Amino acid sequence: MFRIAAGVVLLLGLRCTASAFQAPEGLFDRFLERMEGEQRRLPDYVCTQTIERLGRASADRELQRIDTLSVDVAVTGDRELYGRPGAKNFYRKSLAEVIGTGFVSTGRFALFTRQILNTSKTMYQYQGQNERPGKPAHEFDFEVDPATSNYVLSSGGIEAKTGYQGSFWIHADTLDLLRVEVQAFDIPANLGLSEAKTTLIYSRMAIGQDSILLPVLTTATVVATDGLENVNRIQVHGCRRFQTESTLSFAPPPEPTPASHELVALPSGVVLELALEGGLNLESATVGQPLRASLVRDLRSGEKLLVPQGTVVRGQVVQVERRAMPYPTYQIGLTFDALEFGGESVPLRATLDETSPAVGLIQQSRKLAPTFQARGKARMEVLVRKVQSGEGYLEWDARKGQIPPGLKMKWRVMGEK
Repeated sequence: MFRIAAGVVLLLGLRCTASAFQAPEGLFDRFLERMEGEQRRLPDYVCTQTIERLGRASADRELQRIDTLSVDVAVTGDRELYGRPGAKNFYRKSLAEVIGTGFVSTGRFALFTRQILNTSKTMYQYQGQNERPGKPAHEFDFEVDPATSNYVLSSGGIEAKTGYQGSFWIHADTLDLLRVEVQAFDIPANLGLSEAKTTLIYSRMAIGQDSILLPVLTTATVVATDGLENVNRIQVHGCRRFQTESTLSFAPPPEPTPASHELVALPSGVVLELALEGGLNLESATVGQPLRASLVRDLRSGEKLLVPQGTVVRGQVVQVERRAMPYPTYQIGLTFDALEFGGESVPLRATLDETSPAVGLIQQSRKLAPTFQARGKARMEVLVRKVQSGEGYLEWDARKGQIPPGLKMKWRVMGEK
């Protein structure tokens, strides 16, 4: 790999530097033109990303699965937007803020490649023709200086830009991008990171009558100075036209439902008693995974029926975190945000108050203190460290299996923020 000062790059304004290999005439320009066309098409689509997060304490240990996230991703301008799968809207916060804990890599859907192909900020060097991966390909090395980089690393509340360098391969015949390999350099010492690297595998994905070039598989890795390694394996799937989805959100309002199905606004403070449908497999649970529950009994205000028994309530998983000490446990974050009533989806904002006893559920309270029963056996109450309006968190013993269908919960309706 080569290193050239940023000032030289900007002064010369070169697309490719001299090297031992001479790129075929016009090859790079044709490739850039093709990729610019692909990049212009990306805002027309929204795709689902499944992010499997893994980690290990040191390189001599096996990677262990931490959790799996599922998010929708779309490109608008110079931003990638993320949201819950199928929700047709996007988070106002960054994905890292939404997830809250652990390593998460973003920008790999479009923005990362966009900067690599920005000829005013990137230095290139042709390395000849070879096979990668298993296809005839032209190889280029590249480097982006920290001063112009969009590669941001964040650790322990500290954030810094860093330069990066790597290689990419383009198909010798179609000029499609096949693979990109990236390595950060000169990582600031105060981040506590010794290595950050990313590999993106590109392929064409059929979307209706269209075919679009996407990074279908990405592996992003960071290694701390103490040897702790975190990995994101990101797969892209379920792509569809974003323009169509956006148009639906501006459709004319439906005809009013009959008065017999009119839903009275739920007053703040009322409690919904829900039973979880289908259960939740903790080994395969993902952030963004849909949840479905039903109302156990009628919700009334005096003699007036507000919501009948059996009404479906929909939500999703907002956190899946596995802990190993003192024994394997999961912290599961849930939210329920919509009632299905009278053929409509009615927005709901409620916070978990209470969960019925169940095998595997660890007792929760708002204080951490051992209590002693008559027979002298200690029972540790688990501190609820994360109580957020509109959500609920369960501590679950991983040795006891999945969260069963029928688990009963009480959710208190919250007023507007």
